[in-house]
This record gives sequence, structure tokens and C-alpha cells, in this order.
Amino acid sequence: MQKDTHRFQEADDALLAAVDDAIERTVETAGHELQSLGVGRSPYDYFADAALRHLFLRLCGANPETNTGGDPETAWKILYAGRNVARHWERERGSPAAVRKKKERQEDIEKDAIEQQQLALSAQNFPLKTVIRALVDHARASDPQINDRLNAAIDARHAGLGNVSDTDLEFTEKAKAYLSLLTTPPE
Repeated sequence: MQKDTHRFQEADDALLAAVDDAIERTVETAGHELQSLGVGRSPYDYFADAALRHLFLRLCGANPETNTGGDPETAWKILYAGRNVARHWERERGSPAAVRKKKERQEDIEKDAIEQQQLALSAQNFPLKTVIRALVDHARASDPQINDRLNAAIDARHAGLGNVSDTDLEFTEKAKAYLSLLTTPPE
């Protein structure tokens, strides 16, 4: 698992280096034209923002040329995650949280309720994971093969399905990922 995590990290690093390189090359080739148009931002920031907008539209399933056809639910999730990151950075700096009054739209009220549910679920899952990890660590002392036996239970459930759908495959993958989360000691 650690080997795979290292490979994913290497792939992420390569991707981010390629994105930074593409932005640098674009600044070199078109940055002076951008500045001649009187854009008030640095060319690097302008092109990085353009890349971010493109990726946002792509993640939301929208057409990047027309900005249409995206999934609003995905967009809201990304935007709400960004809001939480901004609040964290404000606390990190020791500055008071900026006042961000929400409109009294039904969608905003529903999103707040969903956020509260997700927070409650996360608060429930944390101690549950902590307890399960402790129990698995204790059991591992007397049964060094416990991880293999638990994975075998997931494999047996999957094998008993007969015709396997994409949903069944996704369930099995997620079950193995969560099992790994519960049986891998925290660092």
C-alpha cells in the first residue's frame, strides 16, 4: 500500500510539474502580449487562473469552451470545500474570519444542512476508526494474518455475486479501501 501511495505521489508530482512548466512556457510565449493588453495581474497568475477554470469545468463535466453542461452538485462540492479551506487559512493566520453573508436561497440552506450532516458523520467515523484500528492492532498480535482473512471475506462476497456489475466492482474496491483504512495503523 505504501509503495502504491509513493507511486501516486510521484505521478501527482510529475503532473504538477508539467502544469507549472506549461504555465511557464505560456508566460514566455504570450505573457508580453497579455501585459500589453493592460491586464492588471501577472501573466503567471492570469494563466494559472485560466488553467484552474479549465480544470474546474472539466471536473464538473462542463464543456470548457461554452461553460455549459456541468454538474451543479459537483461544482457546489468543490466550492464548499474551497470555502472550508479559506476558513482554515484564516484561522491559521490568526486573522478573524471574513464575514461572508449567505443569501437566503433554499440551495444555500440545503447545502449548509448537508455540510452539517457530513460533519456529524465525520465526527462519528473518527472515533469508530480509532477504536477499530486499536482492536485490529490488538488482534494482529495473536493473528498476524488478520488483514488477509478480512480481505478474503470481501473477495468471498464478491465471488458469490455471480454476474458482476460496475456497481458491484466499485463496492468491492471501496470495501477494500475502507478495510485498508481501518487495518493500517496511523503514522
